[in-house]
Amino acid sequence: MRSPKLRTASALLTSLTLSLASCTSDEGTPSDAADSAGTDVAADVGDTDTSAADAAVGDGSGADGDDVVVTDPDTDDDADSAADAEVGPTIDPLGWALGDPGPFSVGYRRYTLTYDRPDVAEQRTITVNVWYPTDEPSHVPVAYLDTFQDRDSNLDSPPAPPVYPSGRYPVHLHSHGFQGFGGTSAFLMRHFASHGWLAIAPDHTGNTLLDHRDPLATSHYFLKEIDLSESLDLLDELPNEDPLHGLADTSRVVVSGHSFGVYATWAISGATFDMDVIRDECASGGVPSGTCTDAELAVFEAGVADPRVVATIGLAGSYRASWFGDSGYTTLQGPFLSLSGSEDGVGADEQFATVGDSVPLWWVLLEGGCHQTFALGGCPTLDTLVGWRIVSTYSLAFARHFLLGDAGTAVTDVLDGTDPVSELATLRRSAAVTR
Repeated sequence: MRSPKLRTASALLTSLTLSLASCTSDEGTPSDAADSAGTDVAADVGDTDTSAADAAVGDGSGADGDDVVVTDPDTDDDADSAADAEVGPTIDPLGWALGDPGPFSVGYRRYTLTYDRPDVAEQRTITVNVWYPTDEPSHVPVAYLDTFQDRDSNLDSPPAPPVYPSGRYPVHLHSHGFQGFGGTSAFLMRHFASHGWLAIAPDHTGNTLLDHRDPLATSHYFLKEIDLSESLDLLDELPNEDPLHGLADTSRVVVSGHSFGVYATWAISGATFDMDVIRDECASGGVPSGTCTDAELAVFEAGVADPRVVATIGLAGSYRASWFGDSGYTTLQGPFLSLSGSEDGVGADEQFATVGDSVPLWWVLLEGGCHQTFALGGCPTLDTLVGWRIVSTYSLAFARHFLLGDAGTAVTDVLDGTDPVSELATLRRSAAVTR
């Protein structure tokens, strides 16, 4: 954990209306369009009428308001809240159907975090979005970037007591895509929170809908991962008076990413950078900003892996050799679940062939799925709610198995293909899984 940071309040983000499409360059770096918005998607990410999804998919068992300001956090009593939370003796969260929303409503809080950058004598400020379980039925809707309405997340609702044996919430960490924002995959964050998890996703400053910079700074290729690690530290450093103080178990987490965020998941999960490739691209001006500093090279060389990450989920993205080289993936810290769509050529097939028997990789291909099936929805070839339910089922099964040790048949049948979840989903497993 890094030293305590000064956290200051930020102004509310300016409202905007944008219509954006998504694409990816040959090297896997998203180009001039955004990952964050799909075709014909209104500024609303909170409609969870699941009737269409229920008809097509099995159950998986066979903001408005100012940012929260945190200053000089005191972490001496982090365990107090967890110690006070009692687990109900009749509650079995591992018995809840994977594809159905859990019994909790979803609370939401937003934080502003400022931390010291490792490459320059400057600080970096990001917004951190947090979803968590609540028993509060009434709610104030959330507006991501003060524009994208989420009517199913409850602003500043009181957290429900943890229901897992640790007495804390298991944590799901997420990285958004190119020109996105932390709430682009809010459907998945809400699903985990409804099952008693805490989900956390930073807005990657410099690459969001509001502040994207072109060309993207070279440093952004390691700052994304540091944003994720610092977000976990934020949870550990919440002051005693914060409602979420001491409730998150950050010792072991699952990380996911959408599109460009998948690059971040590989790096934070242990994939190593090929320094010869990076130096060559720096010398030739091939990096996004056209140059590299010695301090930036030092960060890439040291790596940005976070040992707290034990399992990884990639949504509409894939491993690209490029800066990781031909074998950087061999140092991945844990298993990887890749979910992609047949209408979205992100290289998931190449990824599956490349890792071979080096990485335990589960690959789920959604027939008709497009890039936004894994984010805001609006895919013309696959019903949004059907796609979201498939993604949520596989993701929660994977997370429960590898983070919580769930070896029940509901989970193992999904992960070994016995339960196909949907006729639209095709599961393949790498040799490292099946050997």
